[in-house]
Amino acid sequence: MRISAIGIAAALALSTSSFISAAHAAGSTQPFAGAATTGSCTIKKTEVAAADSFDQSSSLTFVNLGDAGAITFKSKKAGCVGGTFFANAGNASTGDSVVLQILIDGSPCEPLIGTYFFANSGSDFSSHSAAFFCGANIAAGTHRIQVQYSSFDGGEVQFYQRTLEVTHS
Repeated sequence: MRISAIGIAAALALSTSSFISAAHAAGSTQPFAGAATTGSCTIKKTEVAAADSFDQSSSLTFVNLGDAGAITFKSKKAGCVGGTFFANAGNASTGDSVVLQILIDGSPCEPLIGTYFFANSGSDFSSHSAAFFCGANIAAGTHRIQVQYSSFDGGEVQFYQRTLEVTHS
């Protein structure tokens, strides 16, 4: 549970950073009515998926990450949803980057709206991580968190080991 608390704290701290300003400048909207990007939450459940498989794409549009790139969960009441994503990733092309977004039920979570550079070119495919926060008032029911990635400039993006951790009320 300590990792979950750290992930949510990081997501809350990042949600008030320049990522929000960039998202609003691009005309992004919140994924759900009443969703909050700041505040505090009590986390009661954690779902984890991990894989050691290989994914690659040179797509300029977002594609779903394969194994351990999604978690479906059910919550009994409205509450917070957030988490962390860890992966060994990189872009084989000089001057290119790996772009990441995380969705809840098809809508982007903060702070990963728009262009979030997850890993850069020339990377030795070392470990990278990102915290995300989907909201403090996500409705009760079944939800799906999906990690998506793309190439910023068309180079080959590669993912190796990864872990997706979703925390919810």
